[in-house]
Amino acid sequence: MELQLAWQGQISDFVTGLVYAPDGRGWAASSAAGEVIWVPGDSEPVVLQAADGYSIDRIAFSADGDWLAAGGQAGRLLIWHCEDVNTPPQLVDISVDRWIEQLVWHPTKPYLAVSYGSQVQIWDVPKSTEIVAWKFAKSSVFDLAWHPAGEYLAVAGYKGVKIWSPKERTKTYSLNVDTASLNIAWSRDGRYLAAGNLDCTLTIVDWHHPDDPWTLQGCPGKVRQLSWLAGTTTPCLAVASGTAIVLWNLNSDAMWDGQLLEGHQEIVVALTAHPHAPIWASGGADGYTCRWSAQGDLEQILTQSLSKITALAWHPHHLYLVTGSQTGAIQLWIIPV
Repeated sequence: MELQLAWQGQISDFVTGLVYAPDGRGWAASSAAGEVIWVPGDSEPVVLQAADGYSIDRIAFSADGDWLAAGGQAGRLLIWHCEDVNTPPQLVDISVDRWIEQLVWHPTKPYLAVSYGSQVQIWDVPKSTEIVAWKFAKSSVFDLAWHPAGEYLAVAGYKGVKIWSPKERTKTYSLNVDTASLNIAWSRDGRYLAAGNLDCTLTIVDWHHPDDPWTLQGCPGKVRQLSWLAGTTTPCLAVASGTAIVLWNLNSDAMWDGQLLEGHQEIVVALTAHPHAPIWASGGADGYTCRWSAQGDLEQILTQSLSKITALAWHPHHLYLVTGSQTGAIQLWIIPV
């Protein structure tokens, strides 16, 4: 069966982020004009913050779904407490006075890692207190990723990735590359860490044997997005690179096989795997949203959007996909039951 359009709406500018609550109670979106909206269940959108001219660049729910965080150009860490779906979320506003470029929640605790420039902070959100702060030497931070067990925080930047232990407040490992690591992602079981690099290479580390990483070539352009697939028999990583996607699978000889997939005519901007089902989606500057199987089969192309797709989010349990575009259009697609 194919995804069908079930709802569409509009915000005033470029959709910078889309995220579902982990329990599926609703989803949130942000824009380049500073809007943050919350859509609980089948209800109408609730405006959490109106457009103020300052871009919101990152938006994320905590693991328990009780907190929604957003940050961007204004240098304000905006956090809504949304424990009760029937009660309007309550706002916590923390000023850091710097453009917030990255934020990511701890996988089990209400701790939020935030970066601006070369600085990384971890906040205890219910207490509104800073737990620890680090500095990434000689570089801005390009990406953050918690290990699924919450024991480590990986930080990407110039010359590679550094991994810190918040408990010990020390750097425990460095992954060195020749250029810069732009994006990082842990596999779902936490065994593998992938880093997409500026020189079109991909580095993968086996956390059980961190001193012997793989360096993979074969990406046709700069690595823009990484997403580990769910429900596969062997580790499988989808990588957005230029106008193509490369699907990497770890074979029985402990080598990574790359499969080049073509479904977009322009740069692939967004890519995300379903949290549990072995399917994933990609969105491009051509306005196409593509739905793929875990084997790399192109199962559907959605062509209703006439503008660049900028954000995607899967429902955590159902086969629902929300897409956002450069013009501020948001669409909800579902596979009818």
